[in-house]
Amino acid sequence: MERCQQCGSEIERAALFCSQCGSPLRNGSAGSSSAEAPTTAAVTAAEAPAYPSPRKPSSFRPASHPSRDEGRFTPGMLIAERYRIISLLGRGGMGEVFRADDLTLGQPVALKFLPESMIDELRLERFRNEVRIARRISHPNVCRVYDIGETGNHVFLSMEYVDGEDLSSLLRRMGRLPRDKALEIARKMCAGLAAAHDTGVLHRDLKPSNIMLDARGEVRIMDFGLAGLAHEIKDVRSGTPAYMAPEQLVGKEVTVRSDIYALGLVLYELFSGKPAFAGKAHDEFMRVRRERPPHRPSKLIHDLDPAVEMVILRCLEEEPDNRPSSALIASAALPGGEYLIAIYRPDDYDPSLETEAMDRDIDVLNDEMVAAGARMFVAGLSPAGSARSLRPQPDGTLLVTDGPYSETREHMLGFWVLKAADLNEALAWGRKAAIACRAPVEVRPFHS
Repeated sequence: MERCQQCGSEIERAALFCSQCGSPLRNGSAGSSSAEAPTTAAVTAAEAPAYPSPRKPSSFRPASHPSRDEGRFTPGMLIAERYRIISLLGRGGMGEVFRADDLTLGQPVALKFLPESMIDELRLERFRNEVRIARRISHPNVCRVYDIGETGNHVFLSMEYVDGEDLSSLLRRMGRLPRDKALEIARKMCAGLAAAHDTGVLHRDLKPSNIMLDARGEVRIMDFGLAGLAHEIKDVRSGTPAYMAPEQLVGKEVTVRSDIYALGLVLYELFSGKPAFAGKAHDEFMRVRRERPPHRPSKLIHDLDPAVEMVILRCLEEEPDNRPSSALIASAALPGGEYLIAIYRPDDYDPSLETEAMDRDIDVLNDEMVAAGARMFVAGLSPAGSARSLRPQPDGTLLVTDGPYSETREHMLGFWVLKAADLNEALAWGRKAAIACRAPVEVRPFHS
């Protein structure tokens, strides 16, 4: 039996593509030139760009036997004269998801197909709604949605391909995560959710299996298939009962604070390694929730930071008005110190020397700080020459003088106040600030 040179999986002699990782096989799998070409259009190995195979399936249920369960499409098939199918990533309630190569743009994508049995006008409208809504959100912690397409009787959504593992799978595999890693994931989840809320979009189905971590540890919120504009939601009970807010479970109004409740449930699981409620069906969850609130996480994890527990319990308040009003407020309450990052300039600095490239770099840095949920405050100061100083005198009076109090040749021109896990993380931001501003930077703990 031959083996794929990319992943080592066993392959059939006549195969042109590895059914496990989708890599093209040279001259067929066994070097035979007599193998018949597939009946559906496929690109040759020479045309196909190579991408690394995924470490884990996406947030949909993985196919149990990829070599025998390839879904409706086989590796190498060409879809809509643009996408070459690589492999089946998994299946979910809304259809199959395939990894594919976008031959027009030369990049990997994920294609989400509606089940053929579900293609009716109502579901198509829901599918179109997913695209319309998801494209409103642009944030590093939200999976990008590209477009909707049709080929034959197939309707699909093209989206960013995330090579990684969903949080549900990670928690099953590892249990409770290390504190610093859990805090990093929590902050990035909050930042992505806040970005959606800022555009008026509710997720309504936030849960660990919809949170992806890529190979670099970056976090993406996936699957806005149940998302709805805040003022257009009618089917309030769409979602997964295990992660629904109380008001959503009973069919009442769904708001930003409903997503905050779901965030609290995900945080509970992230920091404790266990779900807040146990149950297998909607009625069972309703009964469990009527009978008792969730156990305090500290009852399960004795060394849990009290600040983390406070955030979780606030998010899980029964009354929506008692929960944090935004995901960024929840993020700001998580443990981590505040640091001042100050920019210094010479007293005779000429602002006309600033370039458009510098302005762009500073704007990019500001956006990165906001996206990471790190920036608490930012301010700029007028030139040091415009300062006035008040100096106490021996007789108790104050002497007012022109110019800065310090007689050094450099003075603070502006500063950021950032949330960071520790000084090393703050210094990393300081390095970026020094590069973007082309100036000396000072980093120190900040106490408000």
